[in-house]
Amino acid sequence: MALTPQITLTASLLDLNGNQLGSAGSPAYLRIALCGFGQSLPRVAGTAMIGSVASWPGDIAYTGTALSIKLWGNDVITPGPGTTYYSIAVLDANRNIIQSGAYQFSGTQTVDLSTATPYIPAAPTNPTVIGGVAIVPYSAAPIFNCSSSSGLLTFEMTLTGNVASSTIINFGAGELITFALIQDSTGSRTFAWPAQVQNAAAINAAANSRTVQTFYVGSNGNLYPLSGGTYN
Repeated sequence: MALTPQITLTASLLDLNGNQLGSAGSPAYLRIALCGFGQSLPRVAGTAMIGSVASWPGDIAYTGTALSIKLWGNDVITPGPGTTYYSIAVLDANRNIIQSGAYQFSGTQTVDLSTATPYIPAAPTNPTVIGGVAIVPYSAAPIFNCSSSSGLLTFEMTLTGNVASSTIINFGAGELITFALIQDSTGSRTFAWPAQVQNAAAINAAANSRTVQTFYVGSNGNLYPLSGGTYN
């Protein structure tokens, strides 16, 4: 059976000034964790081996001699595109983190940690979340997913057509949820609120106008406007 491709990670640990961190009497440490696999380490399909994928629960001591660590490549262990990566941190003798980053490796190669390119996850595109604002692309039947951000959440949508129905999911009692609905330059677009929304405001039909309304989620799962009112 052919060997599964492995990454050899080499590391000589330096501080931010380029000075060696560790010595025999005062070691530095390397901490490696495989993220995105839960609590069990993966067994590579077709082999009887489990990869050397993490230093947890102990850090790897560095005493001044370059480290060489075997890791599985993400092309072998990734269960889905972009879901698995290594978190690698360099710590001084007191376990203070000097450097930390996320990395993905592939193929069979030797990687120098000092020149390895960090992995930056791709930003979500639907919806785009910026500081608690979820910019939801127009759809005639949009889904407003409250798990796209934590804390106070505002859904912003530009109405370039009529919304015949809408759905809101993953919300919980006590949350505050705001809808900001923007008419395009044509205007007079209609919007059907999610079924749980009670006594919502009328949508401003003027071109380029905004209708903004905030709701709290009751214990019964309905959304009630903060402006007050009487509800059945």
